[in-house]
Amino acid sequence: MNKQMEEYTIEYQSTNLYTERVVEGIFEFNISPCHDYTQILVDTAVRSSVPESVFNYKNLFGFEISRVKAINNFKEFKFNYKAVVQKTKTKLPFASMLSLKEELDEIHSKDFFIDFHLFLIKSPLTFIGGEQQKMIMPFKQDCSLFDFLTKLNGYVHKSLSYHKNATTVTTKAGDALKLKKGVCQDYAHIFIAMARANKIPARYVSGYLNQGKKFLGASFMHAWVEAFIPQLGWIGFDPTNNLLVDQNFIKVSHGADYMDCAPIKGVLRSSSGEAKSSYQVKVVAQQ
Repeated sequence: MNKQMEEYTIEYQSTNLYTERVVEGIFEFNISPCHDYTQILVDTAVRSSVPESVFNYKNLFGFEISRVKAINNFKEFKFNYKAVVQKTKTKLPFASMLSLKEELDEIHSKDFFIDFHLFLIKSPLTFIGGEQQKMIMPFKQDCSLFDFLTKLNGYVHKSLSYHKNATTVTTKAGDALKLKKGVCQDYAHIFIAMARANKIPARYVSGYLNQGKKFLGASFMHAWVEAFIPQLGWIGFDPTNNLLVDQNFIKVSHGADYMDCAPIKGVLRSSSGEAKSSYQVKVVAQQ
């Protein structure tokens, strides 16, 4: 392995228990690290508790989804995924050669909006309305876009305290801002909402964190943000930990908000009954 690379082994395990037998179930997992210029997926292994094989396909954004269709009656479904990923060591900080005027001229152009409209418009979970609109951090045009986004990263970090049970996966950015509590997806949704309010494209990112660094959110799949800056491209920000994204972040997928990146989705055909779901994530950096 190149000395300029970090290597990680990742294990994701999902367990679903049902009080009544499930006649048929379709499970889709969005958990596989993607290929991009910062990382290489070296190896993968998949195992499930049902005999049916795993079918892989690409979603709307081009990320790999693993689908399992279980057609035998079952009361338990387990899914285990393992991967080896190599990450390029990131060079920080970033600096644009464009002037602030040139940056602003580009992000305010019609062509720019057309190219990035999906990550500029409000999505269901990145909505901030009512009194919470007053808390949106405005771009005062006294610094570069990168410097503003770095300040925004710290602002969102300070706006919330990390609490696991304060919100759900359907909590909107404005509601989490009102509560002043949340988890990584809430920090990400708030950052995205505020960046988009300032006409800066921002997208939700799902992935894994190096668990050896004691980052907030490392025990589970993590969420952060990528914002687009003219000339620099997509830059990663983690408002949960108030960090710029580097080699400690392993990307799985991105989308407009959490709903595009949910780790697991499923459809069941069964009689009435209760279900209990849990998952575990283990990320180990190789020495």
